[in-house]
Formats: sequence, structure tokens, C-alpha cells
Amino acid sequence: MLRHSEAVSVADVAAAAGVSRATVHRHFGSRRELAAAVADRTRADPATEGERLLPAGHLGRERPLVLDAIHVFDVVPPAALPEQLTAEAERLAGVPVALYVLDIDGTHLLRIAGTRQLPAQIEAPLAIGPELDADGISSLRRQFGGRRGIEIFPLWLRGRATGLFITTGRPHQPLTELARQAAAAVTLADRYTDAFAAAQRRKGPKAAAEIQQSLLPPRISRVTGGEVAGSVLPSYEVGGDWFDIVENADGVWIALADGLGGSTPAAASSAIALGALRASRRGGAGIEEGLMTMHGALREMPGPRPEMTALIVHWTPGTQALRVASCGHVAPVILKEDGQVERLDFARSRGLGGRAAPKPSPLTTHLRSGDRLVAVSDGVVGSGDGKAGLGLDGVVEAALRSERLSAADTVREVHRAVMRASGGELSDDATAVCLAAG
Repeated sequence: MLRHSEAVSVADVAAAAGVSRATVHRHFGSRRELAAAVADRTRADPATEGERLLPAGHLGRERPLVLDAIHVFDVVPPAALPEQLTAEAERLAGVPVALYVLDIDGTHLLRIAGTRQLPAQIEAPLAIGPELDADGISSLRRQFGGRRGIEIFPLWLRGRATGLFITTGRPHQPLTELARQAAAAVTLADRYTDAFAAAQRRKGPKAAAEIQQSLLPPRISRVTGGEVAGSVLPSYEVGGDWFDIVENADGVWIALADGLGGSTPAAASSAIALGALRASRRGGAGIEEGLMTMHGALREMPGPRPEMTALIVHWTPGTQALRVASCGHVAPVILKEDGQVERLDFARSRGLGGRAAPKPSPLTTHLRSGDRLVAVSDGVVGSGDGKAGLGLDGVVEAALRSERLSAADTVREVHRAVMRASGGELSDDATAVCLAAG
């Protein structure tokens, strides 16, 4: 955590290590000194996981694992995995343990297995959908700070926590390594069972919203040279928006689309469009071709032609070159490290799926270390038909309130502003995606 996020404080490190903050400061005069020591140890130990590439033959571990995710996935039925992981955690910790996942709307922790000494639901800081970043974990630790014996062990995987082990007493040994392996096992098992997806839903989503949830990628992703985060509000209704995030050898791809409606057919057309984009991308096409392939797929659907606006971003970390193409979508903004704001203004273009073919005009610029690209849907800015929204100025203002300057915290601030502006009653999907470089 210390290597992967500036948001991790010395207090967080002390809590994770089970020592006082004073003990940490006795050995390390500052957070920077501690981080440097961790970096030195990482370089000295080929078995330590880091973000740098390791030489061939140095990706394995020499030290024993308390649990192997692949082995667990092979021998435990996926539906039984929550109970099995919790039982293993209690064996190691020697105290009662509960396993929690996050609600898809990011507002609650929901117990999926383990001790009933802990509540079935725990109000959580606004997460990025069903995932927590380091800031969210720190907030939870402060929330539990007054409860004696409560300790939290996040299920970290590529910079995001997909769940938590919570103990009701000081564990005999930390569950940190078990939690990391559990995160990998849960991610594998989630494709084979509804156990985790069902536990993440406090209520039944509408069909369109359930389709939407199935389309969305991990909400927080570490990528080469930065971090990407995205989320859609609300989570149980509507269902017209979607976004996609992937890192390939040629760079980072981000797509965001607004399905112009929240009906089940609109969600189904989103699935068609996303499939078309992925087919185009995997065939080696560029961002303009990707948009036109989506348009063609929508045109082939029977019945009234579904329409949507869409935006595709391609970022090359090595050169920091950024290419963006849009078909009728809200223009993204770039928040520069020096505080300047760059608005990406596109030539007016039609959306996808209509009778006339759109003419995407790509823009080329740069996203340098410390910069943030913020892209949103119409439900965030508000449309011209009287719907309430932040407007693009409000999006910039909300994003600039992020103290951490991380992708996840930027999305969180934008969504907080949307919830305040709407009074918590959203009639349209509000999607925000941020790519933070550096």
C-alpha cells in the first residue's frame, strides 16, 4: 500500500503493522524515509511484488504462502468460497472474523460470511462502486478507531480493495497475505458463481441496471504510468451509461458512452456497442474505427434504431500522447498539475446509431505526470432540457476539490457534487471516469 498510494499515512502503516505510530517514527523519521526503505527492500528482494518489471525467472516466490489462490480456486466450490476463506482467516487469527464485500452503490459494507458479532451492514465512506481505494480504507480505520480490538485487512488486488476481513480482536498473526490471496481467489471465483454478486446487492436492481453492472470493468485500475477510476450512479436503476477501461501493449484505452435512456432495450444496445468496440480494438483498429464499428453494430439492430453518444480515449504512457475522439459526447477536461484547465473542444458530431453516419474528429494532446483527464456523461453535467446538473464548470470545480489528486478521489468528489446537486434523487445515469497520470 505504501508503494502504491500517496494516500497511505504513517498512521495507516502503523495500524497495519500492529504497532504504535511512535514506534514507526522511532525507526523512520518521516514517511518519505519509510517509503525509501520499502523501495530499497523491494529492489533487494526479487520475490517482492512491485510495479517494475522483474527479470525473467524472478516472478515466483521462494517463501511459503499461508494460502494459494489457484489451489483454493481448484479445490473449493466457488459458492462455498466465502465460508472457507473466513474459516481459514479465523484459524490463522485465533479470533472471530467476518468477510465483507461492498454494495454496488458503494455506500455499505455487506457481510457475506463469518461472525455475527459484527453487523450485517456497515455504512461505508462513498466507495467507487463495489471497490475501495486507500483513502476509503483509511476512512474506515478511523471509523472503527474507537472500537477496541477491531482490525481491518483489505482484499487488495491491483490497487483496489474488493472486500475486507474484519476481526473482533487482535489477531495472533496479521491476515495481510491471506487477504491478498483471497482477493485473487474471489476474482477468479466470481465468474463461476452468483454468491459474491448477490451479496453485493442490498436490493434487486432493475433488469437494465443489472445488464449495466455486467458490462462495467474494475472500477479502480492501476495502469502503467498512472491510475484509472470510474463509476456510475445510481446503481440499482436506469442503466443506459457504460464505460470500459483496458491496458494493452499500445497503451491505455478508455471508452465512455451514454445510451440515451434507461430501458432494458437501451441497456441491451449498450452491450452490443461495447461488444463491437472490443471486437474492433482487438482487431487492431484505432479510436475512430472503434466508434464507427459501434455505429454500424447499432444500425444492424432490429426495430427503432438505438442511439448513443460515445467517447474513446487512447493514452500512450511512454510518450504521454493522448488521442480523443467523440461522437456527440460531453467533452472531457484535463486538469493540469499547475492548476490550469484544458477543455477539449470537438467539432460538432452526431451520435452513434442514427440514420446519418457520424464523423468523429480526433484531437491529439498530452497527459503528463500530475495531470488528470476527467470524462463524464450527460447525467453529470445536465442537458439542455431542464435537467439539473453540475455543468462542465461544476465538474471542474468538484474535481479540483480532490486533495489526494488520485483518480479514485477525483471520481468520488464529482459524484459527491452530483448527489448534493440532485438531492440524492437521480433520474439519469451519472458516470464519471478519471485517468490520473504519474
